[in-house]
Amino acid sequence: MKDNFINDVRVKATGHWQPIFERLGIPTNRSEGPCPACGGSTRYRFDDKDGRGTYFCSHCGAGTGLDLVMKVRQCGAREAAVMVAEVMALPLPEQKPAREKPQTDIASKVACLAAKTAPGQSDYLTSKGLQRPFPLLSDGSMLITLTNVAGAITGAQVIKPDGSKRLVAGTVKKGSFCVVNSVENTETVVISEGLATALSVQELRQIATVIAAIDAGNLPAVAMAMRQRYPNAQIIIAADNDQSSESDGIEGVKVNTGKEAAEKAAKAVSGWVSMPPVDYKADWNDYHQQYGLEAATAAFNASMYQPEGKKVGATLTAIDGGKKSPGIDDDLKPRVESRSDGIHWITPKVDKDTGEIINTEAWLCSPLEIAGAGSDNARQRFLILRWDVPGNRGQVTRALPWEDIGDREGWRTLKNGGVSVTTKPSLRAILADWLQRTGSGKEWQISHTTGWHSGAYIMPDGDVIGEPEIPLLFSGRSAAAGGYTVSGTPESWRDSVARLALGNPSMMLGVAAALSAPLIGLVGADGFGVHLFEQSSAGKTTTANIASSLYGEPDALRLTWYGTALGIANEAEAHNDSLLPLDEVGQGSSAKDVATSAYTLFNGAGKLQGAKEGGNRELKRWRTVAISTGEMDIETFLSAGGLKVKAGQLVRLLNLPMEKSVSHHEYQNGKQHADALKEAYQTNHGAAGREWIKWLAGHQQEVKQAVRAAQERWRGLIPDDYGEQVHRVGERFAILEAALVLGMPVTGWGEQESRDAIQHGFNAWVKEFGTGNREHKQIIEQAEAFLNAYGLSRFAPFPYNPADMPIRDLAGYRQKGEHDESPIVFYTFPAAFEKEIAQGFNAKQFARVLAGAGVLKPPASGRGYQRKSPRIDGRQINVYVLQLRTDEIEDEE
Repeated sequence: MKDNFINDVRVKATGHWQPIFERLGIPTNRSEGPCPACGGSTRYRFDDKDGRGTYFCSHCGAGTGLDLVMKVRQCGAREAAVMVAEVMALPLPEQKPAREKPQTDIASKVACLAAKTAPGQSDYLTSKGLQRPFPLLSDGSMLITLTNVAGAITGAQVIKPDGSKRLVAGTVKKGSFCVVNSVENTETVVISEGLATALSVQELRQIATVIAAIDAGNLPAVAMAMRQRYPNAQIIIAADNDQSSESDGIEGVKVNTGKEAAEKAAKAVSGWVSMPPVDYKADWNDYHQQYGLEAATAAFNASMYQPEGKKVGATLTAIDGGKKSPGIDDDLKPRVESRSDGIHWITPKVDKDTGEIINTEAWLCSPLEIAGAGSDNARQRFLILRWDVPGNRGQVTRALPWEDIGDREGWRTLKNGGVSVTTKPSLRAILADWLQRTGSGKEWQISHTTGWHSGAYIMPDGDVIGEPEIPLLFSGRSAAAGGYTVSGTPESWRDSVARLALGNPSMMLGVAAALSAPLIGLVGADGFGVHLFEQSSAGKTTTANIASSLYGEPDALRLTWYGTALGIANEAEAHNDSLLPLDEVGQGSSAKDVATSAYTLFNGAGKLQGAKEGGNRELKRWRTVAISTGEMDIETFLSAGGLKVKAGQLVRLLNLPMEKSVSHHEYQNGKQHADALKEAYQTNHGAAGREWIKWLAGHQQEVKQAVRAAQERWRGLIPDDYGEQVHRVGERFAILEAALVLGMPVTGWGEQESRDAIQHGFNAWVKEFGTGNREHKQIIEQAEAFLNAYGLSRFAPFPYNPADMPIRDLAGYRQKGEHDESPIVFYTFPAAFEKEIAQGFNAKQFARVLAGAGVLKPPASGRGYQRKSPRIDGRQINVYVLQLRTDEIEDEE
């Protein structure tokens, strides 16, 4: 339908467009000049054909007077018509001849100044952290055009690069303002004092019309003007916090000009005030630059309040079905609502005609439940959130670090977990503020490791077994977490998998390792591993899968040695007090990586790392039992890679040769037996291990007593003259035995059968490791290897004849014994002994072990390990006297 109002205005304005344009600040030059619409220079002219206000611009085209008002004011036809009508309500001067010089007023003055500007970035705005082009004068000053509610130009403000401000002479300040941001269907208007504050507020409230009112004294007049233009909009005064130490004459009351002016303006229009929540002088631009966009947005919304004062606008009526309203102020206060369809930001407004409160909604995120808050051992705070995973995949509970709320990492965590979140920064800030304010209630304990905590047990997939003293939540992550599934029952696992493993010592030992994993945490034992080695098709992987099937689907739980030490450490932390299956030590993994990973794994502690905020991060710790497989034993594998194996590694990771199955039960051969086992553990897994952990949780004292009794029994089994390392390993086999005996209800095996399987494994280990001290054995072997390799090439014969062929890298002298069967004596230089022969060991410890083994002859005084050599060239030197062991000595060893 044609708008008669617009047509009436157009008709009545005919013949009066020149004075109308002058009052609206639109140039009326007849010769070409700068275009007020597109800014192009020497492109625009006003020709006013037939009195219709026509114009022409070579860039943005031609049109009538009303068209030009629409372009310059960037508004619709009706709004432009309203501006023209308001101007025409004033007495209009008679139309003067077109060639007559127009009357000079403030609009023309501002237009002349505007013609001297060029768009650019102001140094003043740069210093405020803002990037926005504005018209700049030749000295870099900004020219800010001011208008009134009718759209007429009322003056301008000049802001110099140093921030000093002045009004152009003739400017009408009261009720004048600068529009920083204008939106269609304005529902919210935000008014600030200065331009920089308004530009920052525009980023905090992107869907609002934003106005700069020049100064605090002009806030009430501009607020009234905005209420006149937008009678139903919510008006917010973005106050400057002018907190001062000066008193206003009343004892105890201090002056805050910005707050007082803002509250006065808000009261006049039933508006709101939002002031930076600081105890020092600051505006919203200061707060924005100090704390960032999201924090400033949240603070802006959170600090809003409505000062008491005279109410304007329509009378409010309750529309919530007759329920008693909590009050007008509560009804009009913006809020966050959590509903079944998601989290929403509600901004109420009052309908002018009906007085009803209409809620405008903005979606924040998909449904989200705040389950409480918690802390970890490092006292870091977390927000506990719960939501439904898309695709009917159940509900998850996650711990979001408090420091990540509102940050990129926090939003990424939620979105990766299946929560949909708004992309608008201003709304995200509101959501972040709501999460922090609402995050209270139930207190949780956050753990980054699995295992025993507060009387309950955390599985690597996050399930909690038992009744914890305080709600528990696992915040770690394992690459195999998806494998901790349940199929079958504890009874079906016992009657299938465990029954078929009975009578096969290596398989039973693997089950013992799996049962001992959650047990070591209850008795305070160190973690350890069992490495089963043999050539292919010996049953290594089947044995490891039998062990893993106690806790989940074996193929999905199996990890690999092929990875970084950090990756192994992370998995160890996620398998604390749990079984860690590692398959095939030689596939893809280098000897160096395996050595580093093994040391990290069984050391029980992670790498010491600094924290970015100062100090160090909390050290990662764990206890785990690993079951590893490979075609070579660890010592051979590392030696093949050029690495020296430390005895401590062989005490932590026990090398056991894999024995093929000997008890096939009802099957004809090992192949049929292995296939039956595979079918059994693929169908039955996960339930038996959970039942075992439940039993451990309720019988902790019984477990401790059983382990102590087993350790005492094993101390009596191992001869006293066996090396200390053998006794240490005996304690690990005692734990394996205790776990297997206590786990008889789970496995269905007899007590003696269980003990025999563990004893069989220990005997196999001793056969590989030996009964003595492994480090002493390594020292002796290293010294003898050097003498065998270089005894004739680097040791000169004694007595020495200088005429003989010179020896390169001389290590000492050698002397044949008195009898043919006597060993050769090597007078070894200290440098060669300490830097070459004893390489990798402490030289004194090395010499002490060799002396005890009869390889080194100490001095008769018993002090130290060096003695004087025979006279060589008339002098004696300090040497280490070495000799190869005789057969009698080796037999004694």
